[in-house]
Amino acid sequence: MTEERLGREGELTRGPDQLTFNPLATAVGVFTGVAAPVVAVGQSLSGRPHTLVTGAGVVLGLLTGLVAGLWLDRRGGRVWNGRQL
Repeated sequence: MTEERLGREGELTRGPDQLTFNPLATAVGVFTGVAAPVVAVGQSLSGRPHTLVTGAGVVLGLLTGLVAGLWLDRRGGRVWNGRQL
């Protein structure tokens, strides 16, 4: 799982070659990041809940979370395929 490689200073380092992310966890995080602010605004507009704004936030969050999770799953959990910093 880990490989030996040369670091910036030329010393031998050990570590994973590619950083990978769990697609499900990413989808949940994107859903929360998109839906939470929209739902909060929908719940606080004019002092009463606005079902349309709240529903739109949840639907938008579900769609963006699904797209992000599927995209990441298709890439094998790798966001960046280039050289690591």
